[in-house]
Amino acid sequence: MAGGRKSKAAAPAHPQKTLVLDNGAYTLKAGLVRGGAVDEPVIVPNCIARDRARKIYVGSDLEKCRDHGEIQFRRPVEKGFIVNWEAQKEIWDHEFFD
Repeated sequence: MAGGRKSKAAAPAHPQKTLVLDNGAYTLKAGLVRGGAVDEPVIVPNCIARDRARKIYVGSDLEKCRDHGEIQFRRPVEKGFIVNWEAQKEIWDHEFFD
C-alpha cells in the first residue's frame, strides 16, 4: 500500500482475571481465576425467600434471617433448568450489582 496506512494486527487480549460461575439449583458458586491460581469461591443460596412477617430475602440476604419458621422459598432452577427467569435475574442483579 503505497502512501496508505499500515495495518497492525492487534494481539488478542488475555484477561487478567476470569470469573467462573456455577449456577446450581440450590447455590450460586462464583470465584476468580488469575493465572492458574483459584480464589476461594463465594457460595450463596440461589433462592428468594419470604418469612412469616412477609420480609423478602434474596440470595445472600438469607443469612440475615433470624426466624426460619414458616419461611417460603422460591427457587428459579428445577431439575437443572431455569424455570423462573424473573427470579433468577433478580438474584443475579442482587448478588452482582447491589
